[in-house]
Amino acid sequence: MRQTARVPIPWLLWSLAATSFLGWRIAWETRLCPAPVSRPARNYGEALARLASIQAAESTLPLHPVCRTQFLDHGRPTPRAVVLLHGFTNCPHQFHLLARECFERGNNVLIPRLPRHGLATRLPTALARLTAEEAAAATTAALDIARGLGEEVLLLGFSFGGVLAGWAAQHRGDLARAVLVSPAFGLGAIPQSLTPLAAHLFALWPNTQRWWDPVQRERAPGPDHAYAGYASRGVATLLRLSLLVQRAARRRPPATRSITLVTNPCDRTVRNEVALQVATWWQGHGASVQHRPFPAEWQLIHDLMDPAQPLQQVQRVYPILLEALLPA
Repeated sequence: MRQTARVPIPWLLWSLAATSFLGWRIAWETRLCPAPVSRPARNYGEALARLASIQAAESTLPLHPVCRTQFLDHGRPTPRAVVLLHGFTNCPHQFHLLARECFERGNNVLIPRLPRHGLATRLPTALARLTAEEAAAATTAALDIARGLGEEVLLLGFSFGGVLAGWAAQHRGDLARAVLVSPAFGLGAIPQSLTPLAAHLFALWPNTQRWWDPVQRERAPGPDHAYAGYASRGVATLLRLSLLVQRAARRRPPATRSITLVTNPCDRTVRNEVALQVATWWQGHGASVQHRPFPAEWQLIHDLMDPAQPLQQVQRVYPILLEALLPA
């Protein structure tokens, strides 16, 4: 007679304990990263002084020449100040043409370099040390500076920058508008139900580097100011921030008065359904959230923002983004 295999009781208990501990750790980590204390610049001069301090610190780093924090300045406060947050593995130069469009419409424009990005190498090694806390702090510092650059502050973030824009929209009541473009609230390669587990495991496991193009690696076509791959622990930070925003959006309304979500129906890098769920939660709390999808027939790539991408269509994309960010 065939006997049923039995799981040793000590092993079963250890497995249950490990599973419970892992679940507790995931829940605990999503409670971390409280909003940094905001210290808005009191005037234009103070904003410039803070910006100069950031740029001086960047001058000591081995950055790509076009990847330093950028500021397009009218020489005085403007009615609106625009802040642009770039994507994961890219740098401020991703926005240089869109920033010029915003500037020519009479706005001061600030493009901060997000932490660990923009180094003069295509290797993504530095992203392994990226933390949610420093990304949130850099976003807060940029918005605090912008408060002294214009009478109202408008924020647009793309992909990882879109997650940070969502984080800012949740916490900052002094934003006149936040535009989230293809925010990476979920990644296409990871089932949403497994995102908390993936975020935790990627943070625990030794860091690994992956190439966007495993064959050509750093010689792959595309922007030379962006990293040619990503670091697994950097992805863990991105996922953790996305979970923090989702957790907050479920529980309470965003602080920002006006939010626009822009999605690309052809995007397989991020999960649009998760971004739409965040928007639905916000709307359920009474927030004003608009959804603007790009036409599916355009067949846009994920990085629809960078004019250096071989398959870019910025001549189509930018007018829609400018209308969302700077309505007449």
